[in-house]
Amino acid sequence: MLQSQPTRPISDSEAGEILHRREDQFADVKAKLIAPIKLSNSISAFANTDGGDLYIGIEERGQKRIRAWAGFLNEEAANGHIQQLNRLFPLGTDFQYEFLQAPERDGLVLHILVNKSRRVVQAETGIASIRLGAQNIPCETAESVRRLEYSKGVYSYELELTNYPLQYLMGSNVFQGFLSATAPEAIPEEWLEKQGLLVEGKATVAAILLFTEEPQAILPKRCGIKISRYKTTEEMGDRATEAQL
Repeated sequence: MLQSQPTRPISDSEAGEILHRREDQFADVKAKLIAPIKLSNSISAFANTDGGDLYIGIEERGQKRIRAWAGFLNEEAANGHIQQLNRLFPLGTDFQYEFLQAPERDGLVLHILVNKSRRVVQAETGIASIRLGAQNIPCETAESVRRLEYSKGVYSYELELTNYPLQYLMGSNVFQGFLSATAPEAIPEEWLEKQGLLVEGKATVAAILLFTEEPQAILPKRCGIKISRYKTTEEMGDRATEAQL
């Protein structure tokens, strides 16, 4: 388990900036009494998307939901939240945390920086979430989970099996031309199996892409486009300069 980070003093103006920080793709604020399951949902969403900052110890009061600094009495009072982090990241990776203390503010706010994870991180419910704007969206269907696995590189679409007739694949001019150039001469079906392009008698998406004349007519059209706009004149943007679309 990670050791607690030292409490970091911040100025009153910095505390004010945190109180007024907008909840968005990269930031969220929670009260210290947040239920463990809800906390795990937020952590899962940040880890499965672009990462982000989570501030625990900020309440929204009254009908106008005015924010107030209402932190933990001490570091030990946040042990349950830290344990939640270590359950979701058992290797102690993909997150850092610290306690923020502001002059004349009530208690310590727990600041958690959740990094973008290379794996799919599930919440306590066993369901993974993603972050979309200021919302945590659960991936409750097999299709949404698979899309998440694609985006993180956990699973490759090219490995999926198709129902394309094998005789059409092996009879294509592209495949025949490629096979004729191999040495020694190979048996088509055996060669495909050895290359991992034929599994359980079914051609993979990769086989279709490589050896058919018009793969776009055979495969379902699956694609995703992410557009980012940055408020900077530099050639490369970063998270700090990314504009909200």
